[in-house]
Amino acid sequence: MSLPLLILRPEPGAAVTADRARRMGLDAHAMPLFVIRPLAWQVAPADQFDAVLITSANAIRQGGAGLATYHHLPLLAVGDASAVAARGSGFAHVSAGVEDGPALVRMAVAAGYRRLVHLCGHQHKTLDEAGTAITVICVYSADAINPPPRLPATGPCVALIHSPRAAARLVEIVRDKAGIHLVTISPAAAQAVGVGWASVTPSPFPTDAAMLEIAARICEQGG
Repeated sequence: MSLPLLILRPEPGAAVTADRARRMGLDAHAMPLFVIRPLAWQVAPADQFDAVLITSANAIRQGGAGLATYHHLPLLAVGDASAVAARGSGFAHVSAGVEDGPALVRMAVAAGYRRLVHLCGHQHKTLDEAGTAITVICVYSADAINPPPRLPATGPCVALIHSPRAAARLVEIVRDKAGIHLVTISPAAAQAVGVGWASVTPSPFPTDAAMLEIAARICEQGG
């Protein structure tokens, strides 16, 4: 019997992932651990920067009208979903990286960009690279939902972990880890979940497609 799949990322991403999973024949349940809200932010002059970095599509979804100031700049995004969101919002020159934030900065340096603006969440990971000046502008916040969703108390299941912060939150709220198989978006997220789970499998790419391919295999094998 196929195992249920828990999708813990915030909306609207949770619903999108759940729909993809169900079209693959999986028993998917959207159970967000966080809610995303926009933050008021001050737009810095675009001529201070060579390029824009985003490590989540939420920066585009929540950034608002101020994003237009940077539409003419090159934008580098982690993952195809973030790149698609950026193009849809008006950014004309978008490149997608396939790893994480540090790799994205290295990609920017290789392209000759040194003055970077990182549009991100309030709970972001600091990016740094020798020879660069990175300005951080927080445009959204991911707030933990309290009380958290009631996860299955018994029986094995598979859960998708889309960030190290989601990993840390799951550790806080789960008492019995032994029946839960985790598929994480990155090695950093895998490290954040710690030990004691049925299994922990990091995705080779930070995409829904790659995560769901792994999850489908685990679900169908029943763990």
